[in-house]
Amino acid sequence: MTYLKNRERSFLMTPVKVTARKDIPEARLTTFTLPELKEGSSIEVPRWVAETLEENGFATREEESVESELNRALQRERLQGSTQLSPIKSDFYLRLKRYLVLMRKRGKADPYYNKLLSTASSLITLRLSKMVVLVGLTSQPEPYSLLSPEELALFREIKELVLLWRNMTLEGD
Repeated sequence: MTYLKNRERSFLMTPVKVTARKDIPEARLTTFTLPELKEGSSIEVPRWVAETLEENGFATREEESVESELNRALQRERLQGSTQLSPIKSDFYLRLKRYLVLMRKRGKADPYYNKLLSTASSLITLRLSKMVVLVGLTSQPEPYSLLSPEELALFREIKELVLLWRNMTLEGD
């Protein structure tokens, strides 16, 4: 869990390009100074700053939408066989989680939020099912290039449990 928390903290510090939707005055914080921005100008800022600016209507982030990436990932996963995982971006779940938090703030009753949550749950369930199948196959190499760091950590935990259970069952230890 510490690993995942540290990944999320690091993720919040990654640079993101934003475009000002209106003039933004200079803002000085203890850890960051945002220079004055004119409407339409772009700048790279840490993700946490970009999220704050976006939430308050000052700027828009210039990155691929989470919804389209989520839908594409689910479609790719459905096309693969039951033991085949499609590759997923290493920051996918971090971006998804942050987006769901933002959507939740807008209201859990929003049907769009519920649809997004359902799609995310479907993708996670499908990928988790495939990981469990792959763990059970003793001759399969670890699919580290296809998994996000969070999935890889989970995959390794499941694999350890399965190996322990297998040894206890077959060897009686």
